[in-house]
Amino acid sequence: MIPISDALRELGVSDRIQILPVLSGYPSPKIINLVLRHRDGQTYLFEASAARTDIISQIESRLASAGVERLDALLVTHCHGDHAGSAGVIAGWGRPEGERAPVYLHSAGYRFLTQPNAAFLHETYELFLMRAHWGLIEYNRLSEKDMIENVIRKRFANYFVKTPKSALRFVDEGQLPPGIVAVPTPGHSWDCVLYYDAELEIAVPGDTIICTGLPDLPESHAFVIPIFTVAGQSYSMAYERYLHTIAVLRRFFQTHRVRAVLPPHGRFAVTEPLAWVEFAETYFCDIYDAFLRDFLADEARRSRPFRACDLNAVIPSAGAHPISTPSHTFGMLCALADEGYLSLHEDPHTRHIDFQLERPPPPDYVRRRLAEDPGKLTIYAGTS
Repeated sequence: MIPISDALRELGVSDRIQILPVLSGYPSPKIINLVLRHRDGQTYLFEASAARTDIISQIESRLASAGVERLDALLVTHCHGDHAGSAGVIAGWGRPEGERAPVYLHSAGYRFLTQPNAAFLHETYELFLMRAHWGLIEYNRLSEKDMIENVIRKRFANYFVKTPKSALRFVDEGQLPPGIVAVPTPGHSWDCVLYYDAELEIAVPGDTIICTGLPDLPESHAFVIPIFTVAGQSYSMAYERYLHTIAVLRRFFQTHRVRAVLPPHGRFAVTEPLAWVEFAETYFCDIYDAFLRDFLADEARRSRPFRACDLNAVIPSAGAHPISTPSHTFGMLCALADEGYLSLHEDPHTRHIDFQLERPPPPDYVRRRLAEDPGKLTIYAGTS
């Protein structure tokens, strides 16, 4: 990985691609990289950040400084607040009141834009449920005030602006601007896609690929696997999808020339995308190995029920978000329960999930899963 500005300059695309870093509105990561693409007299913007008024003003200032008179397309990798929250406002840049550039996204997450309050209320209830599943809270003890007035809701509830469905274009239905294709990459969220600019051979991956570190400290450069968010992908779903996504991206990077991946968070471009694949595979194999070697090595743990939070001592969280790795370990345990290696019991009141070892999982389980043929690649392309 190299600094994004250096990558764009070395690739000779600085006149056609610009990076507009703006506030994400989230405590971490604090910045999101909007990607501005100039193509055949048109201007595309990838991502939109949150709908907080100060962030909208910052985006508009960045667009004005870049000489953008109006947007012709706004492409959203997934419907989280720091990627899509302000889409309905930013898509109107340079256009008459009430008119918007088409907003491209996967249909799985669009209700965060058309009905943001209802969608976010549902999402926050699932966040509480996820923490109960891990064994961190008791779901039945949460009061109405805990649910509605929780700091999570109060901080993020207004990060989306309502956008009419008529402004949306669904990439999974073949609606894409010229020169851009999309690859479904679920795991971080159900609606994640990677956009690929076939002319410039550059990819915009959403939160599937994230970089951290400071350019002047090489030892700090690293990839991060994002948290598995919960909307529509509870239990083992996110884990299964992300392992499949790794295999899909390995195949895509092997069959398509990708000169650079421009992650939304961090200061680096990925100029060797298969290096990310190797990292992701190693990361999930290491978590699994730690579970077998460090957790199940204890005879008492093998003979009694345990919860996902019990693994935190031997598989600590890594990267930018304190609950990223716990979300990955929980998904892994649920996948092993699906296979019959563990049993799974969910208390109907607390919603705690207890796991019990039924038979030892094979040491190569995750490696075999990652080596599975992903099948024919699904690539969304415009129909016109």
